[in-house]
Amino acid sequence: YMKNILKLLSVPFLAVMMSTVFADDHMQSTDFFPVEFYHGCEFSRGKDVTDLEDPIADWNEFEDESGNDSYSAWVLTPIFHSNVDFNGETAIWMGTWNSWSDMGSELNNYFSNGTSAAEGFNKVWNCANHSLTALSIVRSNPNPNTDDGVLSFQSCTINDGKSLNDLVEADAKWNNFADSAGMSGGTYRMFPTAGIMAEDDEVDFWQMSAVTSLEAWGANAQKYVDNNGGLVQASIYGEVVSCEDQEIYQASSKRSASAN
Repeated sequence: YMKNILKLLSVPFLAVMMSTVFADDHMQSTDFFPVEFYHGCEFSRGKDVTDLEDPIADWNEFEDESGNDSYSAWVLTPIFHSNVDFNGETAIWMGTWNSWSDMGSELNNYFSNGTSAAEGFNKVWNCANHSLTALSIVRSNPNPNTDDGVLSFQSCTINDGKSLNDLVEADAKWNNFADSAGMSGGTYRMFPTAGIMAEDDEVDFWQMSAVTSLEAWGANAQKYVDNNGGLVQASIYGEVVSCEDQEIYQASSKRSASAN
């Protein structure tokens, strides 16, 4: 998939991306976390998402034995989406580390000692793309450690004449509205970093919203409608950023990082 979620820019290093994005805005430093995606995955004949469970168990055993406790992972399957198979034959792997240094040390261990532990994945699917993004928090999720959840994605571009400073100011206004409307969940922004597809070079970032369940997603949608969220959102973000229609996935937790 990832035509809309992760048609990623071709930016070779995080440092280059950060200097490009922030140099002219003089923004204060903020926390960014590494998030990877395996996408464009094609299942082997007769296989579907349920066949991932055995290789995931083997991989988790290797991770546990290695003391790798910084990584969290989910398998994403489509709920609202176009041009995909809804019968378990479309899926995306999403993973995140607690820090960039943890990412480096755990990837080093994996490539030195763990590639055989992941061989089972290759018998189930073949993923054409492996992409890395830098995630920043727009709105904190009060329940970030839920096992499963619902994620929505939009690809976005900052409008001409506007900057990330304008976007941050708009975020503050939107968060105030979301608080007053009683909306739950978190909102995150993912900037392209590495392993990037070049075909979407107009996209500046991908916005991801996360809630604990479809029930919570529906409740937020109702609050959005009841409080004229469309008009409010247009008045806050309309001149600052343009985003494509959202696509929504069920996220099934496959590994949870230590809180430490």
